[in-house]
Amino acid sequence: MIVELLEFAIRGALIGAIYGLLAFPVSLLFVTTETVDLAVGAYAVLAAAVAASFAAPLGIALGIAAAVAASLVVAVLSLRTGASTAKDPLAIVLMTFGVSVFLESMVLTGFGQNPWIRQPFETFWLAGPLRISPQGAVNVGVGVALMAGLYVWLYRTAAGRDMRACAANAIAATLAGIPVRRITLMTHVIGGLLAGIAGVLILYTTGASYSSSLGLTISGFGAAAILGLHSPLRSFFGGVAIGMAEALAVGYLPVGLGAAAPLLFILLVLITGKANIGHAGGRA
Repeated sequence: MIVELLEFAIRGALIGAIYGLLAFPVSLLFVTTETVDLAVGAYAVLAAAVAASFAAPLGIALGIAAAVAASLVVAVLSLRTGASTAKDPLAIVLMTFGVSVFLESMVLTGFGQNPWIRQPFETFWLAGPLRISPQGAVNVGVGVALMAGLYVWLYRTAAGRDMRACAANAIAATLAGIPVRRITLMTHVIGGLLAGIAGVLILYTTGASYSSSLGLTISGFGAAAILGLHSPLRSFFGGVAIGMAEALAVGYLPVGLGAAAPLLFILLVLITGKANIGHAGGRA
C-alpha cells in the first residue's frame, strides 16, 4: 500500500513538472502585464501535434517553433487590443481565449482527432520496489534546468531587471526608458517557448489530442494561482503539486473524479484560502 502510494506520488510529480512549465509563463505574464494568456495550453497542443508529424529531432524543433510563432501572434494582438481598449486586461484575456479556440480548431482540422503519443522508453528504472519512468526523469531534468536558467536570467541579467521593473510599475519603467512593449513581446515569446517544450514532453509522456488545450491551461493557471501568480519560479512547484494530486486521484478514485482531480484540487486550495497570491513585484 505504501509502495503503491509512493509510486503514484512520484509519477505525479514527474508529470507535474510539465504543468510547472505551463505555470511559469502564466505567472510571468501576469506580473509583467497584469493579464493572463489563456492560450498556453493551445501552444502546447500545437507543439505536440507538429512534433508528432515529423521524426525527431526535426519534429521537436518544428513543434517548439510553431508554439513560439503562435505566441508571437498573440503578443502582437494583445498589444493592439490593449492599445484599443485602454489596456483593459479583461479584453486581452478574452482575446487569448478566442485564439485558443481557433488554435484548437486548426489543430483538429490539420492533424485530426486521434491522439498523438510517442514512447521512447520501453523499460522502467527500478528503485527498490518502485518503478520510475525514464521519461519522467527527463521531464524533471528539463524543468529544473529551465527554471534554473530563468532564475539566472530574471535576477542576474539586465533584461531580467527590466522585466521586474515593468512588473513593479510599468509607467515608471517607461519613464526610465525601459521598452515596455518589447518586454511584453519577449514575455509572450518566452511563454510560447516554455509551452512548446511542455507540449513536446507531454507527447513523449502521456500523449495529447486536439482537445487537451483547455485542461492544460487550467492546470497551468491553477499551478500559478495556488503558489502565487506574482511568483513565477514558485509556480513551477504548484505544477508539481497538481500533478501529484492528479496521479493520486486517478489511482484511488473513480474514473470521473480522477479526471477532474486537478480542477477540484485547485478549487479546494482557493476556497480554503490557502492560495499564496502574493503582491506585485514580489520576489520569486
